[in-house]
Amino acid sequence: MSPVLEVRGLTAGYGSLTVLRDVGLTVGEGEIVVVLGANGAGKTTTLRALSGLIPAQGSVVLSGTELLGRKADARARLGLGHAPEGRGTFTDLTVDENLRMGGLRLPRNELPAALDQAYGLFPQLTPLRDRAAGRLSGGEQQMLTVARALMARPRLLLLDEPSMGLAPQITANLFAELRRVNAESGTAMLLVEQNAAAALTIAHHGHVLESGHIVLSGTGSQLAGNPSVRRAYLGV
Repeated sequence: MSPVLEVRGLTAGYGSLTVLRDVGLTVGEGEIVVVLGANGAGKTTTLRALSGLIPAQGSVVLSGTELLGRKADARARLGLGHAPEGRGTFTDLTVDENLRMGGLRLPRNELPAALDQAYGLFPQLTPLRDRAAGRLSGGEQQMLTVARALMARPRLLLLDEPSMGLAPQITANLFAELRRVNAESGTAMLLVEQNAAAALTIAHHGHVLESGHIVLSGTGSQLAGNPSVRRAYLGV
């Protein structure tokens, strides 16, 4: 399987504080890859460095194109989508307006089909299309965040803690939707998540990040069965 994303020697941080040190990973075409880790391990920093929100060193190649040195909007145009932590919706805009904002870079004649696809992937949003995003439930806002990121038809979608603050059943439903979106659209995903049990159920591959370093890698099932991962992240 050819990689859609190749990361080598990624080093990044904030000012004089280095958070990531020599991180390397790949995401294959159509894969879901999860990065696990405790608070402060560098998970969000990884996604921010990949999407160009903070400076970084090393190499980040998306479908054969080096991203480092390019601004965030240029990376988005090259096919990198980012659903940020904290649900990141425009709360005063309706569901439909949020989705249209996500599709601003599409040719105008492709927008109707992209909207139909977004509502098809998350049918729960269809009856809410005229409701302000700020009036949605937590789970609905998470779906909207993902749907809006998918509107741009990214080659790779970065997902930052999509289960944060959600009830267990809503979390289960959301991850089921992510797996379905991946299976139906073939969109590759890089997911950072504290809910290891939920994330590993949909991951093809995964990595464990500790103090800015990747310390363990494997398939989703390998990590789910690893005694260290089970003790640290699965509570068993």
